[in-house]
Amino acid sequence: MHKARGFVDIGYNRLIRLNGKVEIGRGDDAIGAHVEGFNSIAWGIVGVGGLNAKGKPSDTWNAAQLASLESELKAALKRWPNAKICGHRDLSPDLDGDGVIESNEWTKQCPCRNIIPWAASKGLPVANIRGPWDTKAPVKPVGPDARNVYLQRLLARAGYQFGAIDGHVGPKTQSAIRAFQLASNLPRSGAFDTATVRKLRALIEGPAIRAA
Repeated sequence: MHKARGFVDIGYNRLIRLNGKVEIGRGDDAIGAHVEGFNSIAWGIVGVGGLNAKGKPSDTWNAAQLASLESELKAALKRWPNAKICGHRDLSPDLDGDGVIESNEWTKQCPCRNIIPWAASKGLPVANIRGPWDTKAPVKPVGPDARNVYLQRLLARAGYQFGAIDGHVGPKTQSAIRAFQLASNLPRSGAFDTATVRKLRALIEGPAIRAA
């Protein structure tokens, strides 16, 4: 599948079959193609499965696979003792900037399991990423559009002033958007349209935007 997409090989460094058998993918020393924006600093291991009988994303990890995953991660940590464990979807962008990667922000469903709390339960070191399992996650505010808050923050970081970051695309925000669009050779719609958002995110987030 990966080769059909133009990859030189499977994107992952290792793979776990349904029976728990571990196979070498690209190998431990190769840069993978499993999570864009982080490939150069990540070692990726994948488990076969992830879909239910209807073809929908589902946690299909079985006991044999989880045992192999735990064993492989422990072995990897001996090689890279400072490494931290997380799932692919945990590296999705925090679109609303609340410090929690919620399910509606996942760019992909894999590995279809909350790997961080699972790894922590095994005594493995995990990445400092908050997700939907965090009972202390802030309650979503009712009112201003969270997407607009996120985009306003990017606009401010790009150097455009419009007043308070409040989630409302009022006259001042529209004026700032038009200024950004003018500087970016985009139609001056004054709205966070698709082209503007793509340009703004690419400017601030850089290569990581491709993971989204």
